[in-house]
Amino acid sequence: MLFFYGGKKIEKCFHCGNKCITKKICFNKFFFCCDGCLTIYNLIEKSNLKKFYELNKNPGFSPETEKKYNFSFLDTKTIFSKIVSFSDKNFTLVRFTIPSIHCSSCIWLLENLNKLEKKIINSTVNFTKKSIYITYKNSGYKLSDLAKLLTKIGYKPSITYGNSITLYKSNFFVYKIVISFFCFGNIMLLSFPEYLGSNRDEWFITHNTFFRLIMFFLSLPIIFFSSIDYIKSAFLGLKNKSLNIDFSISLGILVLYFRSLYEIISNIGSGYFDSLSGLVFFLLLGKFLQLKTYKYLSFDNNYQYFLPIYSTKLINNLEKNILISNLKKGDFIIIKNEEIIPADSILIEGLAIIDNSFITGESNIKSKKLGDYIYAGAKQKGGRIKLKIVKDVDKSYLHNLWINEAFRNKKNIINTKLNLISKYFTLFILIISVISGIFWYFKNVNRVFEIISSILIVACPCGLALSPSFIFGNVIHILGKKGFYIRDIYSIEQISKITSIIFDKTGTITELEKSNIKFIGPKLEFNKKLKIISLLKNSNHPLCKIISNNLNETENKLSNLNELVTNFEESPGKGIKGLVNGIEIKAGKSNNYDFLSSDNFKNEKKTTKVYISFDKKKIGYFLVKNFYRKNLKKILKFLGKKYKILILSGDNDKEKKYLKSLLPAKSKLDFFQSPMDKYKKIKNLQKIGEKVLMFGDGINDSIALKQSDIGIVISNNQSFCPNCDIIMDASSFDKIPIFFKYSNISYKLVIISFVISIIYNLLGLSFAITGNLTPIIAAILMPLSFISVLIFSLLSTWITAYKLKIIK
Repeated sequence: MLFFYGGKKIEKCFHCGNKCITKKICFNKFFFCCDGCLTIYNLIEKSNLKKFYELNKNPGFSPETEKKYNFSFLDTKTIFSKIVSFSDKNFTLVRFTIPSIHCSSCIWLLENLNKLEKKIINSTVNFTKKSIYITYKNSGYKLSDLAKLLTKIGYKPSITYGNSITLYKSNFFVYKIVISFFCFGNIMLLSFPEYLGSNRDEWFITHNTFFRLIMFFLSLPIIFFSSIDYIKSAFLGLKNKSLNIDFSISLGILVLYFRSLYEIISNIGSGYFDSLSGLVFFLLLGKFLQLKTYKYLSFDNNYQYFLPIYSTKLINNLEKNILISNLKKGDFIIIKNEEIIPADSILIEGLAIIDNSFITGESNIKSKKLGDYIYAGAKQKGGRIKLKIVKDVDKSYLHNLWINEAFRNKKNIINTKLNLISKYFTLFILIISVISGIFWYFKNVNRVFEIISSILIVACPCGLALSPSFIFGNVIHILGKKGFYIRDIYSIEQISKITSIIFDKTGTITELEKSNIKFIGPKLEFNKKLKIISLLKNSNHPLCKIISNNLNETENKLSNLNELVTNFEESPGKGIKGLVNGIEIKAGKSNNYDFLSSDNFKNEKKTTKVYISFDKKKIGYFLVKNFYRKNLKKILKFLGKKYKILILSGDNDKEKKYLKSLLPAKSKLDFFQSPMDKYKKIKNLQKIGEKVLMFGDGINDSIALKQSDIGIVISNNQSFCPNCDIIMDASSFDKIPIFFKYSNISYKLVIISFVISIIYNLLGLSFAITGNLTPIIAAILMPLSFISVLIFSLLSTWITAYKLKIIK
């Protein structure tokens, strides 16, 4: 693009879009405004990241000179420990706030940092929070080097500690409101003489220029401080060829300002500074109300306290399952195979084989020795270990790990629709403004700018943006209290698209606590029981838990005893094994585990068998008589009316006939299914266009849950499972039909909310077009769009929940 400066042709920088006035560099037929922009271009081109320039035009920022930044302080031990989320000898995970993230090109480039620097493993951008999580290798690379790289490419990180930045931003916004109110009040006072007809007074006519100049100077903070965020947002939208919600607001503000400026310079009037200042004040006041409402409802924080995730705490040497929200610094906890560590801890007892892939994104399994520090989010890959918590549980940290893109492949469909609606709605408003301006030009030219401004302000489509977050957010809040913990609002939206539902059997549709357990074989001696229970305690599998609990109940002395287990291994869908005081003990299925031969015992219906061997000699098996969950047939019948039902079980098919009697017609049953078989089954269904929801037990079905469109873990005192979208307390199983009804209705409520917002805007437009609405009244009415959406969202979700008897 060309500009003209002093009669000379001015080029536009290919990287940042700034005018090349002081310096013009030509390279590859592109112009750059400085060496910094050229350096970034060369870096991007060399790393084969040219798509950065294809996604948006002039998407970059002109970088600061290297002399202006020094990040060496980040490498000091004290500051480093406060900033990073995780660090060991090989890897570091850090979260930086990047204020300059503004478009899809930014996201794309920042999520491809590993192509710019080989030491970087992965990077994930959170666009709404303007932040980035980066995992990098420590070898020859420091935190200061990472900060320099980000600054070099135009994304200087904002280095903050704790919540200080939140407080600062909050106060800064309040300052804008206070200043706009001060200017608004004083401009109104200065405008009163004209309202009262004093423009006929000779003294006022003589001094009115003085009053108008004071109003002009009072308007400067309004434009350049209080309303600057709206203008910046609109400018960035235009820069990336998109019309965002702030564009119409900014246009209305600037139209009023420049019209007022023109009237003062031409000495034909005092302009619309009163309307302008009042407009900005009420806009900010409405936004403040919105932010306060968000904080009060706390959709993203409060419902974390209802998270049905448990950990095993040691109380007087007795193991007790408690909610992780009740864990505190100094508590001792037991972590079993495949369990996630809920808080920063040190190893007290046992062999810790730690997998930090959940934190870093890289599979890097390491053993830890006694006294070693272990970060929250790490996974134990061996036998049971004892830990001491050294930091209080940070529920928000676990939640941030859970919503990390590495553990989800879901698309934000509703947000795409919202952006499309907002884009065309804004375009529609601009066309209406132009047509109305032309009409009023011929009818009453003095009211043209007032009418255009009123239209641009009153028709702000902010209600469209708020509908999904308020409705789905309140649904999450309500269901969270009733045992359904949902990852985010997009998981609810996905439920409305589901066509097939898959159930795991053991621990999902069976109620393990009520199962009848019997050992078939020679009578177990006390020592053998102790060894078996010592092995089973290392696993989090539902069958291991229930057999272990059963043995504890029959022998009270066993609950406080535990023998040393080494070389513990668990094969999903097969069994477990380990050395208990030097004796190799195995527990599992005869058809899947090579150390167990097929049994000659009489088959029994509705049973599951767990075989036990000592030093490769089978001594018998535990016969687990399954107890199916209450109202299972009724639940399956309800779901079968709308969805295709499939049960995938790792057990034998002895219960096939009974399960068929519970299932609706055309439902399917598959037995002898390994975790990989379940994963492949879901993938094949998705290939033919099915949207799959799966109910599983978490750890054993992890790979299948991740592949499904919606994965639901049934929590039987369950530890943290990242590969799911919903965690459901087992006690709420009989409420599944209500959960599906409520989720599907909530999606319809969002559509209704869209319609309400559009109707409100059309009514406002009709008053503005006909000249019955001034800009200041439009600004007062504008928050009503937000308030109407808020009231509808809360009332509709609460009334629906009340009718479905979710709340009383």
